[in-house]
Amino acid sequence: MLNNLKVRELRNVKGYTTLDMANLTQISKSYIEELERGTKHNPAFNKVVLIAKVLGVKVDELVLKL
Repeated sequence: MLNNLKVRELRNVKGYTTLDMANLTQISKSYIEELERGTKHNPAFNKVVLIAKVLGVKVDELVLKL
């Protein structure tokens, strides 16, 4: 499961808006916002990979450890 708070934190550290993330990942702004709010669950792996790449982290840094 994606750590929505970590995604938001890393995006803010980079100084990106959700619109910036949408443009950089080709994932819709609303989808990014839903991920960050935690209302969108289990995104496709390729989307997580894109988000991690733009944020400059490894995929496992965005995934909740159970």
